[in-house]
Formats: sequence, C-alpha cells, structure tokens
Amino acid sequence: MNYISTQLQLFLRDTVHPQNLAGQQISEEEFSRWKSFLKEEISGTLLAIQNSTSTSNGKEAKDLRAAVAIVYHLSNTVNRYLTRYLPVWKRHNQAKEIKTHYKYTIALLNRLQSSIYEWYPSIEPASRVTNFALPQIKMELRQQVKTLEGKLTGSGIQQELQDLVTPGFIQLINKKNLTIGQVKYIEELLADISMEPLLSTQLLTGLLIVRDFNLPEFFLYCVNNIQDKLDDLPGLHEQKEFLLQEKNMLYDLALRSAKSANVQSSMLYRELNSFLDEKYLFLKQLVKVRKDAMRDQQQPLSGLRFKINLSVPQFGLFIRMQMERDILSKEKVGDIFEFFAHHFYTANTALISPESLQKKSTDVEFTTAQKMKGHLIGMLNWLNTNYNLSNYN
Repeated sequence: MNYISTQLQLFLRDTVHPQNLAGQQISEEEFSRWKSFLKEEISGTLLAIQNSTSTSNGKEAKDLRAAVAIVYHLSNTVNRYLTRYLPVWKRHNQAKEIKTHYKYTIALLNRLQSSIYEWYPSIEPASRVTNFALPQIKMELRQQVKTLEGKLTGSGIQQELQDLVTPGFIQLINKKNLTIGQVKYIEELLADISMEPLLSTQLLTGLLIVRDFNLPEFFLYCVNNIQDKLDDLPGLHEQKEFLLQEKNMLYDLALRSAKSANVQSSMLYRELNSFLDEKYLFLKQLVKVRKDAMRDQQQPLSGLRFKINLSVPQFGLFIRMQMERDILSKEKVGDIFEFFAHHFYTANTALISPESLQKKSTDVEFTTAQKMKGHLIGMLNWLNTNYNLSNYN
C-alpha cells in the first residue's frame, strides 16, 4: 500500500517549487489552500497508517518504511527550497510568506514522521534525520562533546584514551546519513560518561566497551593495552593466566552493565573476545610445542636448556648489552631473543616469552640496571683476581 499520495508528492516537488513561484503573485486564498491541502493529506495519511494492521515484519512494514523514506526525501526537498533555492525566492515580494509556508510544510512532515515512530517504534532507529533537523542536532551534540572534553581534561585518565574519545565522538556525529538511532546512541553514551562522578581510565574503557564504541582506533587502543600488559609478563604460563583474567573481566563488564542484554551482541565485545581467544590459543599451542621440544631434547641431548641465575629483565638487559657492544650481531634481533628464550630458563620462569624478553631488554627499570651493574663489577673483580689485571690499564 502506498501511504503517501501522488498528489502530495507532486504538490511538494512541482507546485511549490521556487522556480514555479518566481514571478507569481500568490493570493491569500492560495496560501490558505496550501496549508489546508497539506493538513488534509497528512491527516489522511495518518488515518490510513493508524488503521493498517502492520507489524514489525511483512509487506505492511515494508510499505511503512517506504512511506517514512518518502517523507524524509520530501522534507529534504522542501529544505532545499529554503537553502539552495534561496536566491530564487528571496527577491519575491512575498518572500516572507513563502519562507513561512516552507517551514510550515516541513513541520507537518516532521509531525507525520513522529506519529509513525510513536505507533511503530521499531521503524524509528534506522530512519535518517532530515536535513532540516540535522544542523541543530549536530550543534547540540558537539556542545555535549565539548563539555565532556572539559570533564576529561585533568581527570587523570590516560592521555592516549582522551585523545581518541573526543575525535571518536566527532567522527560518529559527522557520519553521512545519520540515523535517529545513532543520534540516540551518541546522546545516551555522552550522558552515561558525564554522569560518572569519578572517571578513571579503566572505568571509561569499560563503559566504552559495554556501549559498543566500535571505532577502529578504540579497538586498536584496547588491543595494544592488552598486548603491552602481555609483553610485561615473562612466562608463557603467566601470559595464559592473564588472558583468562582479561576474558573474565570482559564477561563481568557485561554482567554488571545495565544494558547487559545487548552487550554480548555488540561488535566490539565480540571482536575483543575473539582477539583474546586467538591469543590464548596461540600461547596454548606455543607451550605445547615448547614442551614437546623439551621432551625431545631431554632424551638424546639432555642439557640443551640451561638455567640462568638472572631474572628475565636482567637476562634481557644482559643480551642487549652484548648487542650494543657488538659482541652479538644486531641483525635478526627477534631470532636472537627467540634462541635465548628457547634454550634458557630462570628459577621463576620455566618457559620464557621471546617477545617479553626482547621488550624487557629496552624497557629497563633502574633496579634492574643496578643489579646488572653489580654482576658486571663482580665479573671484573673475578678477572682482576684470577689474571692479575688490577694494575692493568
């Protein structure tokens, strides 16, 4: 069923087109007929829709969505008359009345849309915001983002997170063909963040995950955070445990959320879960390969893995120092750390992560450097004692 009559569409697209009004003297009676015709058409449309047996599915629902789309385009057509065709009608001696009637037309079309959404709420989220309403909505949203930016500044939240949240919201606001559902999502998320009295990096990150702030930059931020924490753990078993804890934390976020019914269907939640699953599976396979290799080595070639009496951070620094002094080649750095992680173990770490070992060789804490200096002084003292080097320059 076609809910929007051909007469209404022709009237708005042709009869009241600015080029057809230019040079004409429009009587008061014609202006009155303009309004009464619109009222009759809108009332008839509303009555037909109200009496329909439409549900959220089926042909009737398609007809309703088609009607909403037509109203959207008609509203944008009249809005173009107000803006793009302004030079055509602004010199008309009845420009003020013409502008008033264009705005009146848009208001009636908006009322028609609002009534449809009230009766059939499932249609509203996917419906696009009209060009007439869009500037005001975007201005208000940008103002709310600016207010949020002020709240985040000086809050102690990680700067990297702050630097992607505000541009992320602006990116959402500037989306082409913004829908009513997207506008409501932005408004609700901004409100949720603003209502938090004590924001922290962890709290904000969790809130954005729960509310599916699914921008590539934010997903990459979450992934990099997990990877950084993972690289700080020297042992493969510790890394597996950490990934399980992250999965559990993600699940707890969903359970604690007021909108928990929608969380697990969100794209960002699923992508992060998938990332953690893939990482855990990789580590699980890596541990198995390492254990198999150790078992093979212990049979014919026992002693291919050696215990070193250094912590993993000290061991990493010890390897890096040899590279910096050209004792070890700087070519194929990853392979070198892979070799040492594969063939050595420490008292606390049976299986060393090559990535963690390499990272800790450059991310050196003062206490690690201090202990390594103590080892080196001890080695120098041993050379002096055993080879009479005390007086050698």
